[in-house]
Amino acid sequence: MTTLLKTPTTVTELLQLVDAQVTDPLHPEVIAVELQIEQYPGVREGGDLFEVLAAVTSKPGLLGDRLRAWVQSEYGNDYRLADWRTIPTTRQIEAEKNFEDEF
Repeated sequence: MTTLLKTPTTVTELLQLVDAQVTDPLHPEVIAVELQIEQYPGVREGGDLFEVLAAVTSKPGLLGDRLRAWVQSEYGNDYRLADWRTIPTTRQIEAEKNFEDEF
């Protein structure tokens, strides 16, 4: 099961929430994720599509599978995970840039 720490309302809130909890930006304990959730029967057939921003704890396993399971448990069988993406924080981008600069 995926642990969603809090559901912020803006990307800025989400990134601040994640940055406040991460001690190692190259191996973050929490990641920022944007999810698109689709309601049955689907957008093309008149269903609903909405976005959710979430701070998700990092742990082994495929994140997509964990997110799909979370959508099912949180919203029910009429909803599915349509798409998702991680959003890197400024600290993560800086850490990766500095790491690449060392080599």
